[in-house]
Amino acid sequence: MRAMLISKKLRRFAQILVVGNMAILALLVLTVTSALLSSHEAYFLRVRHTVQNLAGTLSLGVSAEVRQVDNALLSAVQQLNRLDALWRVDPVLTQQIVDELKAQVPQVDALRLTDERGFVLGAQGAAAIFVGDRDYFRQARERPDRLVISEPIEGRTSKRWGIVLARARVAADGSFKGVVYATMSSAHFVDGFDDYALGSQGAVTLRSASLRLIARFSAGDPAPQSGFGTVNVSAELSGALAAHPQEGFFVSHTALDGIERASAYQRVPGYPLLLLVGLGTDDFYAPWRRQAAELVSLAAALAFLVVSLSAFLYQRHALQLRNQRELTRLAGEREALLQSGIVAMAKLKDRTVLWHNQALGDTFGYGAGELLGQPIRMLYPDEASYQKVGLAYKQLSEGCQYRMQLQMARKDGRLIWVDLSGSPLTNGESLWMMVDITAVKDGETQARHMAMHDPLTGLANRAYLAQDLGYALRDAERNSRGLAVCYLDLDGFKAINDLHGHEAGDRVLIEMARRMVACVRANDLVARIGGDEFVIVLSDLDGIEQLHIALRRLLEALGLPLGLGDGTQACVGASIGVSIHPEHGSEAESLIRLADQAMYVAKRGGKNRFSVHDGRQPERSVAG
Repeated sequence: MRAMLISKKLRRFAQILVVGNMAILALLVLTVTSALLSSHEAYFLRVRHTVQNLAGTLSLGVSAEVRQVDNALLSAVQQLNRLDALWRVDPVLTQQIVDELKAQVPQVDALRLTDERGFVLGAQGAAAIFVGDRDYFRQARERPDRLVISEPIEGRTSKRWGIVLARARVAADGSFKGVVYATMSSAHFVDGFDDYALGSQGAVTLRSASLRLIARFSAGDPAPQSGFGTVNVSAELSGALAAHPQEGFFVSHTALDGIERASAYQRVPGYPLLLLVGLGTDDFYAPWRRQAAELVSLAAALAFLVVSLSAFLYQRHALQLRNQRELTRLAGEREALLQSGIVAMAKLKDRTVLWHNQALGDTFGYGAGELLGQPIRMLYPDEASYQKVGLAYKQLSEGCQYRMQLQMARKDGRLIWVDLSGSPLTNGESLWMMVDITAVKDGETQARHMAMHDPLTGLANRAYLAQDLGYALRDAERNSRGLAVCYLDLDGFKAINDLHGHEAGDRVLIEMARRMVACVRANDLVARIGGDEFVIVLSDLDGIEQLHIALRRLLEALGLPLGLGDGTQACVGASIGVSIHPEHGSEAESLIRLADQAMYVAKRGGKNRFSVHDGRQPERSVAG
């Protein structure tokens, strides 16, 4: 009988241990899983923001290069038409015009003219060059008022892949006289993409409107020219383009090399081209995988410890079941198990601490016994958050659980982020568990900051500028105050960068950024949009005189000597173009474009000066 009674008690005790272990292990798994999912989401958001920003930046760069080539083609057509109107068809003069324009667009391999049949004029060598059978020639003849961008083609003589930009030449009577065309090689785009650090599996791809491959760069690709001119894309990209034709994001295995990447795509503004940037998930998630392995290993060790301790308790209970002292000892060991948990726990009644484990004191910086009998209000940073959590007690009284994430206060006053969950107990008591998630929240904040700021200077980037300028324009409109957009390009920066190296160039950019910030007010914005180009938004202006004073102060500060880190000093000036709201409009993109145009007037006027756009043509430039 006694043996049966002991066996029954042992079985019941074993069942309690199993249930308790399952609960602890479930809590452990839930905590680790929640931490890993939050961390993985933070990494995913970071890679998404990164590739979207890179795609936007690179697409703007490609658009600017293509626009520069198109301007050269338009200039060639206009100058040749003027020669025709003056009846001065001079092959030497014609070639001189082509050569001068070719020098202005170093990104093209060749800039040529053809006659109406498609034969290249002034071709070197004995063999005539004929392009009349090319698609871009026929398209330019059929659409003489548009720029034609060809599909990727391989040169017949150079055997180099690239694209052709062509514009038709039309006589005064409307007859077709041939085309002016320029070739941009795929290698040129690849060289430009190589400037961006994308990891061993990252890739930048440029495709035509029909998704034919124009150029592709990947640091780990042994055959960078494979697939040029072909349409070989993943189903995920096709689906993303169908849903969002202009820009989007997707994760897939790349069709060309089978590597899984998180990719963003962006239509090149103004042209039938598509730019894609992808980061290899193996590269980007490597730190997260290491973190996951460490957490899983720790969880496995804790699980083994819990099971081992439970087995030990079972054996001790079986040996000393009849001894009440040993039962008390067992209860103490179980209490020690609770005190050694990694999750902070507290039992409350009337929002007063009745009991807590050691992890609670460690998390909030209190010693043993300091929190017992104290109101839980001392762990909240303010009355608002204390009252907000107080609303949970109605939910607990209905038998439901409560969970939220909020900031709580340590004893030293430092705020930490906590994942707080509460469960109802009997007699109006409740059990609360708290997990410190400050590291996860800090990672999310850092990812958001990186997505909106320039990593070198710490200034706002192009995305931040677009967002903040929109807000500033609305404020200016609402308050009837003036606002100026200043497009700034450093004078002499390229020479310093070439002569003293990129490290000196970075030092110059950082110092120039510091001086710009020091010269403006707290409500103004300074942004770096690429290279040595910056945009400054001056808000709340009283008039043009205040603007001129600010610009002269800025030019004076930027022109002061600075050290390059190798014992030498240099002076870097700036050319500034300015557009003004509301005189020049209320659209952010339009104001930036007008300021950019005015900046080039300042450049041509002698540099180290500013020029204010007048709405049609920029004013003459004003020296600092």
